[in-house]
Amino acid sequence: MNKTMLAHFESDLQIPVEPLLIVLFALGTVLAILGGTPANVSYIRPLVAGLWSIALASGMLVRWKPRAGIWFLCLSLVAFIQLIHFGMPMPNAIFLLVIPPVLAAPLLGLPSASLLAVGESVLLAWVGYLASAESATILVTLLVIWLLLGILWGIDSRVRHVAQWTSAYYERARTMLEQIYQERTEREQMVADLAHANRQLALMNEKLLAARLLAEEAQRAKAAFVANVSHEFRTPLNMIIGLVDLLLETPDIYGGNLPPALLEDLEIVHRNCEHLASMITDVLDLSQIEAGRLALRREQVNLAEVIERAVALTKPLIEKKGLSLQVTVPPDLPEVYCDRTRIRQVIVNLVSNAARLTEKGGIRITAQHDTNQIIVSVSDTGPGIAPEDAQRIFQPFYRGKASSSVGSGLGLSISKHFVELHDGEMSFESTVGVGSTFRFSLPVSPFVPPTPSPSALIKDDWVWHERTTPCRLPNKPPRPRILVYDDSGDLSAILARYSDEMEFVACSDLAHLQSILAECPAQAILLNVPSPHDLCAQLEQTAQLIPDTPIIGCSLPPKSAHAWQAGAHDYLLKPVMRHHLEQALAKIGKPVRHVLIVDDNADARQLFTRMLHACDDTLQIRTASNGIQALEELHRHPPDVVLLDIVLPDLDGWDVLRAKNQEERLRDIPVIFISAQDPLERPLTSRVVMATIGEGITLSRLLRCVQTLATLLTQPDSAQPTSHSVSLPVPDPTPG
Repeated sequence: MNKTMLAHFESDLQIPVEPLLIVLFALGTVLAILGGTPANVSYIRPLVAGLWSIALASGMLVRWKPRAGIWFLCLSLVAFIQLIHFGMPMPNAIFLLVIPPVLAAPLLGLPSASLLAVGESVLLAWVGYLASAESATILVTLLVIWLLLGILWGIDSRVRHVAQWTSAYYERARTMLEQIYQERTEREQMVADLAHANRQLALMNEKLLAARLLAEEAQRAKAAFVANVSHEFRTPLNMIIGLVDLLLETPDIYGGNLPPALLEDLEIVHRNCEHLASMITDVLDLSQIEAGRLALRREQVNLAEVIERAVALTKPLIEKKGLSLQVTVPPDLPEVYCDRTRIRQVIVNLVSNAARLTEKGGIRITAQHDTNQIIVSVSDTGPGIAPEDAQRIFQPFYRGKASSSVGSGLGLSISKHFVELHDGEMSFESTVGVGSTFRFSLPVSPFVPPTPSPSALIKDDWVWHERTTPCRLPNKPPRPRILVYDDSGDLSAILARYSDEMEFVACSDLAHLQSILAECPAQAILLNVPSPHDLCAQLEQTAQLIPDTPIIGCSLPPKSAHAWQAGAHDYLLKPVMRHHLEQALAKIGKPVRHVLIVDDNADARQLFTRMLHACDDTLQIRTASNGIQALEELHRHPPDVVLLDIVLPDLDGWDVLRAKNQEERLRDIPVIFISAQDPLERPLTSRVVMATIGEGITLSRLLRCVQTLATLLTQPDSAQPTSHSVSLPVPDPTPG
């Protein structure tokens, strides 16, 4: 124990002296009251006086000097006992000398008590020397004194040992308590920090949720905007393309032959309208593809023809402004593996931008072969691009100072996007006041992974014949051949728009499917059954007839499923050509003599009337401009078929169809929707996917399928790999 704890321990072992003084004073008082026999009064009075004197004197001295007062008390008791022994007839009073050391032990401590005992021992030895007759009593007294002191020393040693053990454990417990308190404080601080972090995460989660809702709202607004804009574009385009198509195909309905120059101009108008219609389709594709990229339909393309087609589309604008046009394309330019439509759109954008911004001078288009790529450049003598616009020229909706009054700011951004999808690059050079040059590069052919040499398959007895002509096959990667078995016949075309990594072949029935497989094997068969309940049976039936080809089943609704479910017969998307109407009328399966056209656009009603008369000039045609007039015409003159627009001023097309189907006599009249609204407003989704092959799928293949499907189905579409390479399946080493 340390000194501080030892001092506290010593003080805890000592007893206060005041109770002892009170006992002495009380003892004297009792002796004074009781007295005794008259013969003893002379002895009692000195005892009482001595006890009172010792008590009072010691009490006063203790208040001044506590330790000196206690020593005075002990020494006074020794002297008082000696006086009693020598002055009173009490022969054994000397035995009372045991009391002072015993009292000194708790009052002054064992060392002081031992010192007092030594003094008493000297005193008793002196007394024994004087009175040898009392030597036995003195020896007993000394023995008792030192025996009691030994006992007290033993008790004190044991108590001190216990005290040290207790103190050590107390210190350890206090240290552990401090550690626990510190750890508790740290845990409380950690809990507080975690609570704060949790609050921050909760706030961040709320902000992210709000941002997500805003993004989803913006996505919905964008989709609605694109749908509305496409509807507004397709309606006038339908008029232009339809009328121009009638002029080009049946000019006799307008009273005679048209001049050749007019026919050439109409061809130009028709080509530009078709290009604009394809651009509208592209915008819709961009808004519907969840992965954020547009699929390319690549093929071997003669770039000279693409440039010539693009120039034909923009030549009227160039000639109108009196600009010169120079096209330099070498005759031996190799073919490019690309999407013809997208690259033509890139060239049209660059040339049209140059034509709009150039007021004098001309435009030059060049193409050259450099190693394994083709570089196409479009130069103009326009105002050039300012340095502050150069850094942002490819950003969407950005228009520089020179083009702030024309264009939407999307052409260059979309063009750069298309070029990069072809693994190419786009750049530009410009000098203010001199002109600009935009160029882009395209790979001549895609990278084809090395394949094993066919020499391993050649037998020793075969005769080798040297080839006399070089191989001119295009160097393009093999694409998996997927047979699409779909009753509607629309799925293969839709899939081809979303992926250029596979070759999709449409099949109408099982016999057609077997005949195609007999000619050329396929990587897999994609079986689409609109009803998920019938998918399993159809999959099993197909697997029995074709046991050696993987069959993947899905349940995608036809693009006109919504219209069919509502009771419509067909759905035509504007712009509508004459042959579209002929095919739709032929699907009805019965003669058509009376037709009702319902459209709020008078020009559209006139166009469809001309198209129908071009199909059959004996048709009787009635028209209606809104839904109420359409219902009145249905009741007044029930037609054989109704051509119905969806967007009408009062009742829309769905309401008109619903009201018609509620009446018994009008229910069987077929309705053909003609609208600019794309029936595929949202991406197609299948609620079920099934797969089978031959006798079944082995366990190892099943495990690989589960792992791959789990990864694909739990990732968002934007996280799916976008590589153009195709992985062919590896044969399963596990025996069937």
